[in-house]
Amino acid sequence: MPDAPLLSSEPTHVTLLFQAHAALTRGDVDFSQTLSKSALLHAQRQNDAAGQARALLYLAQGDRQLSHLRRARETAERAAQMFQTHGDAAGEAEALTTLANVLSLMGHSADGLEAAMLALKLSQSSPASHPLAEAMACNYLGVAHACSQSFDNAADLLERSVRMFEAQGLWAESCLPRYHQRYAEMHRCFLDRYYHGTFLSLDRLTQIAALPEQVTSQPGSVRSLLCPYRKTRALLDLTHAFELCWQGDLDEASRRADTISASVAKGMRQPAVILLEMWLRTEIAWAAEDWMSAEAHAQRLLQSAARAENEHLRATAYLLLIQIYSAQGKDLQAQAQQRLWKMQEMHLRKEALHSREERVEWQMRVRADRQASRHLEEKTRHLERLAMQDALTGLYNRRYLEQIVPALLSDATERQRAPALVFVDIDHFKQINDRFSHLVGDEVLRTVGRILSGFVREGDVSVRLGGDEFVVLFSHVEAQSSTSVVARIHK
Repeated sequence: MPDAPLLSSEPTHVTLLFQAHAALTRGDVDFSQTLSKSALLHAQRQNDAAGQARALLYLAQGDRQLSHLRRARETAERAAQMFQTHGDAAGEAEALTTLANVLSLMGHSADGLEAAMLALKLSQSSPASHPLAEAMACNYLGVAHACSQSFDNAADLLERSVRMFEAQGLWAESCLPRYHQRYAEMHRCFLDRYYHGTFLSLDRLTQIAALPEQVTSQPGSVRSLLCPYRKTRALLDLTHAFELCWQGDLDEASRRADTISASVAKGMRQPAVILLEMWLRTEIAWAAEDWMSAEAHAQRLLQSAARAENEHLRATAYLLLIQIYSAQGKDLQAQAQQRLWKMQEMHLRKEALHSREERVEWQMRVRADRQASRHLEEKTRHLERLAMQDALTGLYNRRYLEQIVPALLSDATERQRAPALVFVDIDHFKQINDRFSHLVGDEVLRTVGRILSGFVREGDVSVRLGGDEFVVLFSHVEAQSSTSVVARIHK
């Protein structure tokens, strides 16, 4: 992740990626998307896999903020796969963090948990990870647990994320896990009411209500890539309005909803804020026993969540409608919503299964590509060895000798000991070929090669220069010792 302005001499797509990241940080998602698409094209032209993966990641993060969740999932998966293939564990962790959040929102809880757990492990183990990567991974693993209704695990992870951000002095960024803390507890209370007919307790929701003074006094610049400060504060305000509504203060809850609605009207185009406000309006109308408005708001939430591909809030809308109809004694309508909810859950399970099949197929392709790459590397090394080897005797050839002599001389200079170079040829070799045939001559050459190989140790080299000429290079013997070795070879 770039941390400083880039020089004009750097590749165009690197500059574009830096600008795209900055646009995401300040919440200008549309501009970030445009820059990321341009960066992706430039990176593809330059065959820069790392640049392509980073551009895909920013596109996925932008799509998530705009609630284009299916496209965000596909793009985040591609980014994670490219980071993995490229060997960038830190980038893969960041892509998996985004993917985990998208999968959780889309109702694929098990897949979201799996992606989030892997993201946390990678962020903890990769030395190249951004210092805040682990805090963000904890945050979205907590979200995945909350969407899976594992609320105690969610609370622990989100509290850990808050502490990690605040330990770095990033009070504004800590608003994101703080919001998720409240949302997870809010969802727990909502399910308590659905299953038990009443709220069991709002105490835990109240306990995590207050923000530290550092958060409220430092709106400042936000470095958090995944959720701009303004949106997060709006979501936090909405969760406080839910608490007021459930405690019976409908006027104040309505006032806060109106304030958020006005912000949206002024241009804060954040689908997550809009959806949460619809849920709040439903709760306020329900509490006031304004059944017609409650039904209308719940239906709007259902339709809007479906358009935003947010299956988590779509399920919430179904449960709201079931309870609202039941409260009015409209049992047939409640049963109809129950059936629609179950049908949607079945559809999500099928979709998750198909998605897993696709991931398995991709993993098999990656394995096949790696195996082919290893085979190619082995073949290349084999060809390199053949290029440096004399085919007849199996000794090294002249090309290999020319490559190693400079290194041996340099090493000898450092050790102040010159290597010994012995030239060997076979007397009257032409007569052997003429009298006994070239087959016999070749066998003589092979025999001489075996003799020379028998006198070399590790670090020494036997070479056939060509014809009946050979060289033995001793890199670790004294001059006197080399003379005696030569005598034994001659004998």
